[in-house]
Amino acid sequence: MSINMMKQIFWLLSTALLVTSFSPEIKCPKASHPLLNKLWVSKNPSSPTDDASRLTLLENAKQFDEKIAKGDRTGTYAPAGWSNRLGTVLTPATADIYTADRQFIWNNIDVGGKMAVVKLGNGDLWVHSAVEIDDALKETLSKLGPVRYVMAPNYEHLKYAAKWHSEYPDAYMWACPGLMERLPDIKWAGEIPSGIRGEDGVFLENCWDLEELQALHLDVEANPFTGKPFFNEVIFYHKPSKALIVTDVFWNYPNSDGVPNSHLGGEEWELAPSVESIPFGSKLWKFGMDKVYLPFYKKFMINDERKYSEVSKIILDEWEIETLIPAHGDVVRGKEIVREVLKSHLRRG
Repeated sequence: MSINMMKQIFWLLSTALLVTSFSPEIKCPKASHPLLNKLWVSKNPSSPTDDASRLTLLENAKQFDEKIAKGDRTGTYAPAGWSNRLGTVLTPATADIYTADRQFIWNNIDVGGKMAVVKLGNGDLWVHSAVEIDDALKETLSKLGPVRYVMAPNYEHLKYAAKWHSEYPDAYMWACPGLMERLPDIKWAGEIPSGIRGEDGVFLENCWDLEELQALHLDVEANPFTGKPFFNEVIFYHKPSKALIVTDVFWNYPNSDGVPNSHLGGEEWELAPSVESIPFGSKLWKFGMDKVYLPFYKKFMINDERKYSEVSKIILDEWEIETLIPAHGDVVRGKEIVREVLKSHLRRG
């Protein structure tokens, strides 16, 4: 998220605090949806749903961190915390998708940030919502494959796009609709077409296979003060792994207990260990996003009911999503639980 966007959300949060009873200890209640409670009895939404997938991800993680390979709880790249639970440069999310989990500090608050890296069927790497690049990340990516595509998915997740363009001059830089005009200094390969809806049969020059990695433009919202698109986000469905990759349309910040997905009945597992505590500032941010920004977004920013229903139907009914990878917060796994979580998040009224 950009600094300007954070300022706007923080202003909304501050306004809400004036009219909301608020104590220093922010506690997030367990979810109470009866169907979700039923699903949680036998499934952990933090970890893969089958042993084979679990073992594959564990083996993949061991390739990139010597401490993980030795059986340690956390890796060598960074101190472990809620925004990088494993402390590694990359964390496997599916057999073909990795995440670069990082702190994102704003006004001394860690709001978290996650880059996704997809290894496409031809071996090329597709990078989504780029984070700060350093030698460790470059070295790890070189072991995975060539960086061929870098995707700036909305108007806010673009801070490091220029640096990635500099580091990988042969990679094709792709933008969400309208972004090329905002960042003219980058040599863009192109923009994802406005209004694209998953399997549209679209072919774009110097682009990945849009059947394998499908794009959905969320042309459903606008800044209520300007009337212009606020995020203009494009989300992506990786068909081979049945994974949905999003930036700001969905987030999944942890509860105060530090356990991944505890609000969904989740537990820790080897690649998503619990942390001792969540900093107060991060708790405050979660409160603002869940209780202030989300209702505001649904009530005042969605400006096209027909399109909103259209994209919601694709997400909930047409895509068979089994892994949900948000740029902010923990990964969610399991077809039923993912669908219910997204249904609840997208529901209006």
